[in-house]
Amino acid sequence: MKAWRAMSRGRVVVAVWVFYGVSALAMFGWPGLNGAVSRACHGRSALDVRGHWTAADARALVAACGTEGRAAYLRLELLDLVYPLLCGLALLLVSALLIRRLPGRGWRLLLIPAIAMTVLDYGENAAVWNILSTWPTVGDLPAHLGGAATVAKRGAGLAAYLVVPLLLLTVGLDRLRVRAPAGAGAADSSR
Repeated sequence: MKAWRAMSRGRVVVAVWVFYGVSALAMFGWPGLNGAVSRACHGRSALDVRGHWTAADARALVAACGTEGRAAYLRLELLDLVYPLLCGLALLLVSALLIRRLPGRGWRLLLIPAIAMTVLDYGENAAVWNILSTWPTVGDLPAHLGGAATVAKRGAGLAAYLVVPLLLLTVGLDRLRVRAPAGAGAADSSR
C-alpha cells in the first residue's frame, strides 16, 4: 500500500504521463508506427486500432501486407509491449490521486476499467502476435479471441478515460460541499 501511495504522488504521475505521451506519439503520431503499417499494407489499418475485427479481416490484412507489412507490424507490436502498461498506469495513477481526496472506499471500484483495458489490450496483443508468428496463415481461434478482446478493450477504455473527468468533477463538487457550510454560517452571523 505504501508503494502504491508513493507511486501516486504528483511527480511520478507526471513522469508516467510523459512516457505515455511519448509512446502514444510514436504509436499514433505522424508518421508513427500505425501509419507505417497502413502504408505497407495498402491502406489497411493494424488490427489493434480497429473498433472490431474478425478472422476474415485478419486474413485480408495478412494478404495485403506481404513481408514489408509484416515487418512494419512487428515494429508496432514491439512498442505495443509497453504502450498498454503505460496507458493503464497513467489512468490508474491519476484516478488514484483523485480517489484519495474522496471519502469512502467505494470509489476504488472506478479503477477497474483501467485495469480491464490493460489486461484486454495484452490479450489482443497475444492474438496479434499469434497471427504474426503463423504468417501467412491465420487461425480462427486467435482471430476470434483477438477481435473480441478488441471490442471489450474499447468499452473498458472508454470507461477508463471517462472516469478521470468524473473524478475531477466529483472532487471539485466535494470540495465545494465541504466549504459551503462555513461560508453560509459566516453570512448568517453578519446579519
